[in-house]
Amino acid sequence: MTFQEVLTAVRARWYAALAVLLCVAAVGYLAIREKPLYQASAVVALVPPKEPSVPNTLAAASPSLAAVGVAVDDLLTSASQAASLRALGVTDQFAVAPRNNGTSETPAYRVPSELITVTGSDPDAVQQEAGILVQAYGAGLSSIQADAGVVASVRITDDTLAPPTTLRLRGSRSRGALGVALLGFGAAVAVGIRLRRKGSRGTPEWERNTSTEEVDALV
Repeated sequence: MTFQEVLTAVRARWYAALAVLLCVAAVGYLAIREKPLYQASAVVALVPPKEPSVPNTLAAASPSLAAVGVAVDDLLTSASQAASLRALGVTDQFAVAPRNNGTSETPAYRVPSELITVTGSDPDAVQQEAGILVQAYGAGLSSIQADAGVVASVRITDDTLAPPTTLRLRGSRSRGALGVALLGFGAAVAVGIRLRRKGSRGTPEWERNTSTEEVDALV
């Protein structure tokens, strides 16, 4: 079927094509109005205290440190800390959880690090909030050890492995609109062709021949 025949089919059944295009236009309008979504992420590691017998701080990493990290996670995500974080400027949805960096040689969560994520519609805001959570994580780690009576010189500290970076989770509006437009055109063409074939099968042979002769006469 040529492109001219496709256009003829669409014109012949314009009401069906129009209905499809109206539905697609409504979907496209919603797609264009949809707000983009961004996510900022940062990685924080727990560093054990330096000791003469352990010159490399990562060599002292153990599941006990990971357990401390989970305790800080629970502290930051608790209901009691929600108001404090909002006062600091964290208003979007966030999560703080252990980062699974295990390998075939190192079990999962063996090296204690935490993944901080913030999700929202403003890229600058979520990145700023991720930075606030990184600072709050360090403060929570210090607070837990202070409450336990740990001397400052031997406390576990935190280090930022990956500073806050922001990624876009949803596609752009222009791509969404283009995809909806192409889908609508294809659907309209398919419906028009189907209705034309259905109409041709339901039309008697003598009527189709008569219509063809009339068209030839007019030409």
